[in-house]
Amino acid sequence: DQDPPKSLEELQRAVSNPKRGYDIHHIVTKKAAKDDGFSDEIIDGHDNLALIPRYRHWKINSWYETPNEEFNGLRPRDWLRGKSWEARRRVGLRALVDFGVLQP
Repeated sequence: DQDPPKSLEELQRAVSNPKRGYDIHHIVTKKAAKDDGFSDEIIDGHDNLALIPRYRHWKINSWYETPNEEFNGLRPRDWLRGKSWEARRRVGLRALVDFGVLQP
């Protein structure tokens, strides 16, 4: 979990070589995107996947489930309902930066 932040390209390239202690993370959350009608092709596409440390993955998932004043008191996951793919991606990338996974 002490990995320094990496570039998006590095995180995405690492998906093809998963390793112990790391998870494949969906930048745009999978279930919410599926519930809103986005295709499996885009949800599970290379551009939406990143290999990140498991502990940070759990922390990001917890953040998505916690009410947040920045999202009008809603959980980020709920606030994103009905939003565009681009809006979801911006939030997902920002979470990766905020949790020290992605280089700013």
